[in-house]
Amino acid sequence: MEPRPRQMRRRGQIPKKDQHQHSPGFFKRMRDLPPQEQERVLANDERFQRLPPERQQMIRERLRRWNALRPEEKERMRERQEIFESLSPQQRQEARALFPKWQSLEPERRKELMGAFRRLRSLPPGEREPFLTSPEIQGHFTPEERGLLGRMNRLLPESRSEPSDEPDE
Repeated sequence: MEPRPRQMRRRGQIPKKDQHQHSPGFFKRMRDLPPQEQERVLANDERFQRLPPERQQMIRERLRRWNALRPEEKERMRERQEIFESLSPQQRQEARALFPKWQSLEPERRKELMGAFRRLRSLPPGEREPFLTSPEIQGHFTPEERGLLGRMNRLLPESRSEPSDEPDE
């Protein structure tokens, strides 16, 4: 069995950046096209055609999944992407570090935590910390879940202070 590109990249066998990269907005524009037009564009795009077949298939699969989403799901995905793109490099790294922890939660706990995060996000910045330390949050979520919620809070636009290296008092 041959190693996958990601495994090869980790071993330093291929460069991290794809030499056939498209402009950042290329795939955003592709998402807005009907599936038949997406396929026509890919079939006529030289850069796409030069990609390894596995990469081409992955891109087609992602577009297929995107096309299968309901309009409200697509809108949520667009909003999340805009939020992610607005983050600083350090915040993006933090968001990437949070994702596996988030994914490891049971679906019901993720749903409850997301509800609390939406509520947190709707609060003015000065009310967020009191919300996080409220009896409601303290009693409903585990310490790990509260930690996740606190880290998610730091990703919010008005809460973008970097975590302090000083110990808590």
